[in-house]
Amino acid sequence: MSWKTKQSTYDALFDRQKLNRANLLLFSFPMMFIAALGCVYLHVQQESKKINSKSVVKSHRLAFSKRPLLVMAPLGIVTAMELAFAAMFIALLIWSLFNYIHYYTFDHPFVHKAGEKLWQTRLRSVSFILGYLGNICWAFLFFPVSRGSSILPLAGLTSESSIKYHIWLGHLSMILFAAHTIGFIIYWGTTHQMAEMLEWRKDWVPNVAGEIAFVFAMGMWVTSFPRVRRKMFEVFFYTHHLYGFYIFFYVLHVGAAYFCMILPGIFLFFIDRFLRFLQSRRRARLVSARILPCDTVELNFSKSPGLIYNPTSILFLNVPSISKLQWHPFTITSNCNMEPDKLSIVIKREGSWSQKLYQELSSSVDYLNVSVEGPYGPTSSHFLRHESLVMVSGGSGITPFISIIREIIFRSQSAELDVPPVLLICAFKNLADLTMLNLLLPISHTHTHTQISKMQLQIEAYVTKGNEQTFTDSQKQLQTTWFKSDPFDSPISAALGPNNWLWLGAIISSSFVMFLLILGIFTRYYIFPIEQDTYEPYHFTLSVLWDIFLVCTCIFIASSAIFLWCKKQNAKEYERILNLEVPTTPTSPWSQFYVADRELESLPHQSLVQATKVHFGAKPDLKGTEETLPRYRESTLVALGTDSEGEMDSSEMKATASNEGMKAVQSAIRLFVMMVCIGYTMVWIMMPTNTFYLKWLPAIHSKTDSTYFGTQGANMLIFTFPILLIATLACLYLHLRKKNVDNNNQSTVDNSCLASWRSPVLVKGPLGIVSWVELCFLTMFIALLIWSIFSYLHGMFAYINQEAAQKREQVWEAKLESSALMLGLVGNICLAFLFFPITRGSSVLQLIGLTSEASIKYHIWLGHIVMTLFTAHGLGYILFWAKTHHISQMLKWNKIGISNVAGEVALLSGLVMWATTFTPLRRKIFEIFFYTHHLYVIFVVFFLLHVEFSYSCIMLPGLYLFLIDRYLRFLQSQRRVRFISARVLPCQVVELNFSRSPELSYTPTSTMFINVPSISKLQWHPFTITSSSNMDLDHLSVVIKCNGSWSQKLYQKLSSPSPMDRIEVSIEGPYGPLSTQFLSHDMLVMVSGGSGITPFISVTRELLFRSNTTGGKTPRVLLICAFKKSSDLTMLDLLLPLSDTNLDSSRLQLQIEAYVTGEKAHTTHNQKLLQTIWFKPNSLDAPISAVLGTNNWLWLGAIISTSFIIFLLLIGILTRCYIYPIDRNSDKIFSYTLRSALNMLFICVSIIVTATAAFLCNKKQNDKERKQIQNVDMPTPMTSLSSWFHNVDKELDILSSQSFVQTTKIHLGERPNLKKMLMGCEGSSIGVLASGPKRLRHDVAAICSSGLANNLHFDSISFSW
Repeated sequence: MSWKTKQSTYDALFDRQKLNRANLLLFSFPMMFIAALGCVYLHVQQESKKINSKSVVKSHRLAFSKRPLLVMAPLGIVTAMELAFAAMFIALLIWSLFNYIHYYTFDHPFVHKAGEKLWQTRLRSVSFILGYLGNICWAFLFFPVSRGSSILPLAGLTSESSIKYHIWLGHLSMILFAAHTIGFIIYWGTTHQMAEMLEWRKDWVPNVAGEIAFVFAMGMWVTSFPRVRRKMFEVFFYTHHLYGFYIFFYVLHVGAAYFCMILPGIFLFFIDRFLRFLQSRRRARLVSARILPCDTVELNFSKSPGLIYNPTSILFLNVPSISKLQWHPFTITSNCNMEPDKLSIVIKREGSWSQKLYQELSSSVDYLNVSVEGPYGPTSSHFLRHESLVMVSGGSGITPFISIIREIIFRSQSAELDVPPVLLICAFKNLADLTMLNLLLPISHTHTHTQISKMQLQIEAYVTKGNEQTFTDSQKQLQTTWFKSDPFDSPISAALGPNNWLWLGAIISSSFVMFLLILGIFTRYYIFPIEQDTYEPYHFTLSVLWDIFLVCTCIFIASSAIFLWCKKQNAKEYERILNLEVPTTPTSPWSQFYVADRELESLPHQSLVQATKVHFGAKPDLKGTEETLPRYRESTLVALGTDSEGEMDSSEMKATASNEGMKAVQSAIRLFVMMVCIGYTMVWIMMPTNTFYLKWLPAIHSKTDSTYFGTQGANMLIFTFPILLIATLACLYLHLRKKNVDNNNQSTVDNSCLASWRSPVLVKGPLGIVSWVELCFLTMFIALLIWSIFSYLHGMFAYINQEAAQKREQVWEAKLESSALMLGLVGNICLAFLFFPITRGSSVLQLIGLTSEASIKYHIWLGHIVMTLFTAHGLGYILFWAKTHHISQMLKWNKIGISNVAGEVALLSGLVMWATTFTPLRRKIFEIFFYTHHLYVIFVVFFLLHVEFSYSCIMLPGLYLFLIDRYLRFLQSQRRVRFISARVLPCQVVELNFSRSPELSYTPTSTMFINVPSISKLQWHPFTITSSSNMDLDHLSVVIKCNGSWSQKLYQKLSSPSPMDRIEVSIEGPYGPLSTQFLSHDMLVMVSGGSGITPFISVTRELLFRSNTTGGKTPRVLLICAFKKSSDLTMLDLLLPLSDTNLDSSRLQLQIEAYVTGEKAHTTHNQKLLQTIWFKPNSLDAPISAVLGTNNWLWLGAIISTSFIIFLLLIGILTRCYIYPIDRNSDKIFSYTLRSALNMLFICVSIIVTATAAFLCNKKQNDKERKQIQNVDMPTPMTSLSSWFHNVDKELDILSSQSFVQTTKIHLGERPNLKKMLMGCEGSSIGVLASGPKRLRHDVAAICSSGLANNLHFDSISFSW
């Protein structure tokens, strides 16, 4: 083969691969992207409806487009919008037809072969064109039959309402494909090429595959005509299962390029079909069946309370005892709001399948094996937007209206919702069919039937064949059959749980991305080398087979993984199946229909409607029903408000102007910080690309490299400066916000949209409780890492063959080295964010509403990822050095470039820390974990020496802020604090009370780190502050439960018979949120377990203070606390401070539900005295105060900015006067290790100088506080307040002097029913705080995220990392 021939063949192969990629980009990617975005849109729409359940009247501008234009035509009922889209689609086909004909037949005759006549060539061209047009129809064929599709709801459709589009497209595509096939057969026959029908070519379209596909399609098409389908439904149903073979051979026929054109519809259909298969594997729990005398049955299933569906939704049913393959759709008649634990469908005995089901249920059967798929239905109920609603039904067509009426009954109970008047016109053939009206109310007795009269419902029932004399003959009993429960049955639940749309979007995106990745790797490393070596195209059929296999595999993996994950979330629901007792058979309520055309009650207990008319022997006059329609009356409510506050004085006006000015500055800071963050994010996205390294970075270096900073100046400008600027601006923002909060103490109602994003989405799993915001940011961060990996590999592997040849290495060895380098670079990205979560006094965390305690889990996640990547990085290089016989590289410490020994030392220290961080080891031997974590100093130092300081500027901002915070904590810990007293409780709990500066302010749920040198000089432990900065102005309290060795030693010191008169204590903190959101709720539910009650003590005291001092409304409080022993009840004594207060506790609406789980009877022998120990003051002790005083945020901003400026000055002078002369005047290059060491030294010097100066300046302000320490006389021990807790479940006062709460209930030997208690809370916004054991917090989070109540806003407090 000549060079030109090889080149042309290679170009043809390249064009073929390019065509496949182009079709993926043009046809597949947009629809998959729309489907994924549609899932996000539908989820947000669903969540917004949960938050705001009020019905909104939609615009009627598009109402005309939904009016029917064609009624009696072959197409059925066609609206104006459907007709418009059908006309546009037909226009597209006609346009495509004429363009194809013009291009192939006239401008470019389609490869005119020798011996062919012109009409034969044109016939062949037209046959091809008909196939192309069929492909256009085929591309849309599967969208309407994807029941769980996000595309259809996005367009306001459902699979049931759009099934007619599938029928239209199916008929149209089969007509075109039939013409396509017949055209080619005629062509082959006239040109004597009939052998082409049996040809299966390697490099072109296999004709045999197309013929097989056409045969299967014809079998489906013939049985799909209405006459055949209705008379022989089973034949139609079973032949339609041939679609699998049809798709398979059709795709083999058209090839990979055209497969990409029709891929979106098939891809989404496969996902939906596989999810339906997974859901159908679970047997549904059939609770009961109501058998009506009119050959109708109502099946009642158990359902998960989190399953939400709208009226007119449908459910597909399969009964294996009747047919293992047949699935039939039925309308759901139950209402998910009225019946949260039950789902009902109604089946009329009409076909052979329903006939067998009716006979089986009529027999004495106690169990029925049933599988379901669904529910499927509209995403919203638009019928509530109308002024009046008229529903016309015939026979069993009343079933969709049952769910609508139940929905209206439910909504009519709310005063905030307007429901339209309803006229139900129902026609029945036989008199017995009237019993279907029994189904208007559910089988379960609900409280709603006592107020049904609020709904305006009029029923006009027509019996077309029958009269009133035969009415009494048809009065049979309504038989109710109750089925036994089976442990393998489960309640009906959504296949992907409450967040089904988000999970579906995850499946679509992840499976498609996985398909692209695997297809790219397979094409690059398998198909492309074969084509390049042989100069022949890869087998046409095998290429398509691989595509089909990869599509199915990716869908199977993604769908199975997410389905199994969601299945675990529903495991508890499966265990809660209740065995219902079989009641006596009720009598049909419709035995009251005696006289025609008279008014009668629907139910014997209370009227469902005002009046119901039954007409015998008549048909409804639908056209003349307009006169009987209920009149819709519109009322308008006008609210007028007046200003009664009067004029403000000048000081108030100045304060208002000052507040407005501070708010304007805050807004400007937020806007500027947001812009900087966007730019900083773009840098991280572009950093792994060649564009950044080859274009952006050289341009920046050309403008920033100088004799003062060298090459590290560009990196400091790009990576370090933006974050330190944000941190400084954040300090200013937080200072202004703190001033604004001090001036205006009223609580601000939290934004409901943002509150929904803070709700938990993942509860049980390795990540713990994860909110929507956290999941979004985690997804984006993982996407950044994946993007970086592929971008680095793409750039490194571009010239890997040439590099391997130059280094005389094998290609795989060069790739191993590049991969190891890539892992180190990606690990640096994670390391850049590692220190932010553990910077306790960070302004960056406070700016985004986080605290170091709440964000410590991010440090854990990042730490695991960092060490995984760095370990793989180190092992990769060791393996590379061993294979290339350069193992001596492990002992090299290069003067210029990377220092391998430093990296190995850093990795070893990191591995030691990592090994002790795993949960089982950390909890059992906490001391080892604590002390080994001090190796972070060695890790950081040798890491900087390993990568060189210029590159370490990437992770410098987080480390820089951490070093500032760590040094300030060190300065604060050097001061001994004034330890006033300790209350020792009988339940091995101590309350420590410290003196504090009155200027120190902190919020509830804040924490403080404590060190007792007499126990351990190194160990610092965090404890929640229980005092209130507003109520307890001169002291600060923490509560410590004896759980570990450190707390046990402290308890022994304090509870010894001869307690010490002084204990040296050092503290760090307080640290906590800048503001609290619990005041914005109508009600606050606090759930605690054991010592988890401690954060709620400060919340209770703060609410007590605000209820007595501010004019604002405080939320109602329900405290649910669980204790193991009755002695733990003494912790309730801590709800009020040690000092007396003049606050009226009756103003706080507090209810306490205390549960003692480990004891069933109150033990009186455990009632020990509550011992209070008072300590002597010491002149060297100081009250607790903020390390930087009252204006701590301003001082912190000054430290950050000035220390960084000093560092720049020092490093600039060093580089200009010392390093630069060496590099310029000699052939030597200054040592990278020494340069990094000097940079670290200057960083530490700059931070120490500025932080020490700021600390000493504030220390002078606190000297006066030391002189104000008062000596408090030691009183006699008081009796435990818990001595009042004597009787079980009796009401008791907590305080003898004044009732703190109205009543407090104690439950012995019980566990709280959290679901029942949380569901029973009333209010539009209920804050739920959980503190205590991990299982308790997860249970509360699961309830709040289940979707059962939309007003629950969850938050968690825990130190169990």
